[in-house]
Amino acid sequence: MEPMVVTEVGSPVQGVIKHLLVDRSDSVTRGQPIIELEAGAETINLAAAKTRANMQSEVSAREADLALARLNLDRMQKLHDQNLVPTQKWDEAHAQKLVASAALVQALESLKLAQIESRRAEQLLAQKTILSPIDGVVVAQLVFPGEFVYDNPLITLAQLDPLRIEVVLPARLFGKFKPGDTALIQPEIEHEEPLHATVQVVDRLLDTRSGTFGVRLTLPNPELSIPGGQKCQLEFLSGVALVSSEQ
Repeated sequence: MEPMVVTEVGSPVQGVIKHLLVDRSDSVTRGQPIIELEAGAETINLAAAKTRANMQSEVSAREADLALARLNLDRMQKLHDQNLVPTQKWDEAHAQKLVASAALVQALESLKLAQIESRRAEQLLAQKTILSPIDGVVVAQLVFPGEFVYDNPLITLAQLDPLRIEVVLPARLFGKFKPGDTALIQPEIEHEEPLHATVQVVDRLLDTRSGTFGVRLTLPNPELSIPGGQKCQLEFLSGVALVSSEQ
């Protein structure tokens, strides 16, 4: 009876351990913070990026320039229609309006880029907090505060609900079981209530040397009251035969 998943959690970025938020045997949930890395520089970068992303002054200035250029062009258009100004003056006013329009577009694009940089800074800061990838328990703590980490594992987690049971059966029983079948489980450590596991996987290939095949079952363990790592006996309840096996 083994954990369904055992994973060694690492860090996507290098850094120095600041806080260990869990200890051995603690229960964790998926997405729960378990380790924090030093993130002073990333915090400052995020604050600066958010400030740039919220700056509207450049856009407001370019909007004012464009509004003035449009008014000037309208005046020049009226004067030009009355032959009161040369065509060159109208051309200059029209060019100023185009330049002001392009400057506004550039300011809007710069603001959008600043907002993207702000989201990127948020992601970089978020990477300094290591989250649990599963619901489970802490099996081992592999680092301590102050250590520099990058590609080494930090903590080992195990998913104990459900538990996984791997059984090896003789070839003569091949075809007797299918996913969804149930089995009565008797663990080494006695349990108050009967335990029933469900067949999840039946190997489609026999081992030619041993003349056996494998079956995987899952045993619900919502209260985490059944410890993993122990052997068990089980009885497959099928319409064909009653078989005893040992894990």
